[in-house]
Amino acid sequence: MQGLWLSNGSWAFKTDLLDPVVGLDESLVAVQAAGICGTDLELARGYYDFNGIPGHEFVGRAVSGAFAGQRVVADINLGCGQCLRCQAGVHRHCAERVVIGIHQRAGAFAQFLSVPNKNLLPVDEDLSDGLAVLAEPVAAALEIIEQMPKPLPSRVLVVGAGRLGLLVSEVLASFECDVTILVRSPERAVHLQNKSIQVVTSIESESFGWLVDCSGSSSGLTTALRAATPQATLVLKSTLTDAVGVDLSPVMVKELTVLGSRCGPMDKALAWLGAGHLNAPLSVCYPFSAVHSALEAAKEPRFFKVLLEPDQR
Repeated sequence: MQGLWLSNGSWAFKTDLLDPVVGLDESLVAVQAAGICGTDLELARGYYDFNGIPGHEFVGRAVSGAFAGQRVVADINLGCGQCLRCQAGVHRHCAERVVIGIHQRAGAFAQFLSVPNKNLLPVDEDLSDGLAVLAEPVAAALEIIEQMPKPLPSRVLVVGAGRLGLLVSEVLASFECDVTILVRSPERAVHLQNKSIQVVTSIESESFGWLVDCSGSSSGLTTALRAATPQATLVLKSTLTDAVGVDLSPVMVKELTVLGSRCGPMDKALAWLGAGHLNAPLSVCYPFSAVHSALEAAKEPRFFKVLLEPDQR
């Protein structure tokens, strides 16, 4: 099997990877497209001490199992199924969970992967691969809506215009929130499709009672803390592996509510995408063998998303 192997921060294209072992109540899935995201780049920097096949944003076609012949996406969190958290439906917080392409489970940067049937969701054939591959990050964005008290605040600041920040802005705007996005690179903003979203390059005062930090950086978090009004809610949406130098005293002084937010409802993500809230964004696709070119492209703001696919033989 061909695919990508990540070891000690080094990416390698291989053609001799072992085929996935398909367990009981699992399906073999042929990958059609898989997206590079910030977490993949963090894995290369040592996050989770990952060695193996990464990749968790994907759309594929089930070769075997309950969804054989259908296009599918997957809930990437695999719980034990037995503990109280799993029984309560919060398998994402199972103490024994593994995560496809991130933690102790081979991912989608390969021709095939195995996935438990209970984690697979069928994709409507009318939904393009370019949109279906965004189901996982869209679900992460929708998790903010799931977690926030209702009614939602009317105004929100999204810090960071990476791909997740852009999707979060689109999702929040679709719920009729007045969204402002703080960008470091204005060229990122060209990917925004909802024209009601306000783009700014600086925030000078405490002016937002609801903020979502998608920056993944210490400077972004510092900016969010500075822009928060007293008793604001700050949602931490992206992985921040180095918070050295961040002054957290505003959390106490302003009595902020800090809300961690991770993965979300895949079924609602597919429904949101299917409802036409987003057109297929500008993406570029590389074969697995061109991984280094793909990684370079992932740094360029002109592409909304960089995708990988199996080499054609």
